[in-house]
Amino acid sequence: MAATLTFRALVLAALLAVLVPYCSAFRYNQSRHGDVHVSDEQDIYAAEAEAMMKHDESEEGEDHGDIGVPDGAEFTTFNVNEKGDEEIAGFISKDLDEKTIEHLFIVLHGRLRDGNGYWKTLNNAINKARDDNFPGTDRKMAVLAPQFFSTKFNSGQYKKNQLAWDDLNAWQPGGQATHPADTSLTSFDVLDGLIKLHSDKEKYPNLKNVTVIGHGGGGQLAQRYSALGNDPPDNVHVRYIHGDPSSCMYFTKDRPILSDTETSKKSCDSYNIWRYGFDKFPGTGGKRMTPKEYFTQYVSRDVVSIVGLQDTGSAGDTSCMGNMQGGENRRARNLIWFRYINTLARTDEDLEGFPGSFEDLPDWSDAVDGKSHLRLVVVEDVAHNAEELFQGDLGRGALFHDGDIDEGWRPKKDNN
Repeated sequence: MAATLTFRALVLAALLAVLVPYCSAFRYNQSRHGDVHVSDEQDIYAAEAEAMMKHDESEEGEDHGDIGVPDGAEFTTFNVNEKGDEEIAGFISKDLDEKTIEHLFIVLHGRLRDGNGYWKTLNNAINKARDDNFPGTDRKMAVLAPQFFSTKFNSGQYKKNQLAWDDLNAWQPGGQATHPADTSLTSFDVLDGLIKLHSDKEKYPNLKNVTVIGHGGGGQLAQRYSALGNDPPDNVHVRYIHGDPSSCMYFTKDRPILSDTETSKKSCDSYNIWRYGFDKFPGTGGKRMTPKEYFTQYVSRDVVSIVGLQDTGSAGDTSCMGNMQGGENRRARNLIWFRYINTLARTDEDLEGFPGSFEDLPDWSDAVDGKSHLRLVVVEDVAHNAEELFQGDLGRGALFHDGDIDEGWRPKKDNN
C-alpha cells in the first residue's frame, strides 16, 4: 500500500513539473460576475493582464447595466464598413447639423465601457471651455462616443449588424470583433470607418478637424491606433490624444533598464507579445508593415500624450508585461515612453530628469529625419481622472489649439 502511494505521489509530482510551466503562459480571468475565461497565447493581451489587475476607486471596471443616454446626446448606430453592413453603436451630439459641423471629437471609453459617461465628460469639457471663452471653442463641434459591446454581458443590447467583442478588453489593442459571426472588422477598423464616414465632403462640407481621444483603456486603443490606423482623408486633420494608458505598444524589443529586484526579460518571456510589442502581431485590415514603418507613422502624426502627474497608483495593468514598461504606475510608464520615442528618433528634445534609461536603442532617425511630432502634456495635481485632465487649461489646449500647445510640467522645474 505504501509503495503504491509513493508511486502515485511520484507520478503526480512529475505531472505538476510538466504542467505548471506550461500553464504559466495562460491566465484565468474571473470577472466580478463569476465567469471564468481562459486565453490562449494569441489573446494574452486580453486575459493575462486583466487577471493580474487590482481594483481600486481610481480604476475602471466593467459596466453591464442598461444604456442611459445623457442629455444632449442620442444613441444611434454608424456604418463602419463601406463594403459591408457592420455598424458600431455610439452616442452622438443630438440635433447635429451635418452641413455646419467643423470639429468632431471621437472619445473612447475605458474598461468600464461607459460610452455615455465619456460622451458626457467631453461634452461638459467643451461647454465649460466655451463658457470661459477659451480660444478655439467658437467652432461648430460635436462629440461621438463609440460603444464597444461585450457579447458576454450586453446580450440583447446590440443589434444584428452591430459589432461586439467576446472578450471585455479585446477592443483595446485593436482586436477583431466576434459579432456579427462573419465579421473581420477590428476596433481599428471602427475608427477608420468613423473618420471616413464623417469626412464625406458632400455630407459634412465644413468638417476640417477630427480629434480621437482615449483615456485609460481607451487611451490604450488611441495610442495603438495613432500608429497603426489608416491615413485619414486629405480634407480633414486628425489629432490623436492618448491619456494615461497603463501600457504602450513598443516598436522594438527594448525596455527600460530596471533594478535587479524588478521584472526582467528572463522572468517575463511574454513581455513583447502583441499589445505590448509586435510578437504575434496579427496585422491590421489585411495590412502588415514593419514596426519601423509604424513608428514612422506614429511620430509623423499629430499625437498628444497627456499624463496626470499624480497618476502613481499601482492599479491598472499589473502584469509583468506592463511592469516591464517602467514599474508599477502609469505616470512612470508614460514619461519613459516619451524618452523612448525621442531616443529612437534621436531628436534634440531635452530629456533631462525624465525617468528610465535604455541600453543600445537602435537609431531610427533616418526614417524621420531626427524629428518627432509627439507632444507630452503633463498636468500637475491630477491623478487618473479624465474629467480633471480635460477641464483645465492644459487639457483644453490639447483639445482646441491647432498649433502649439502648453505642455505643462517638466522634470527640470523640480531640479532648479
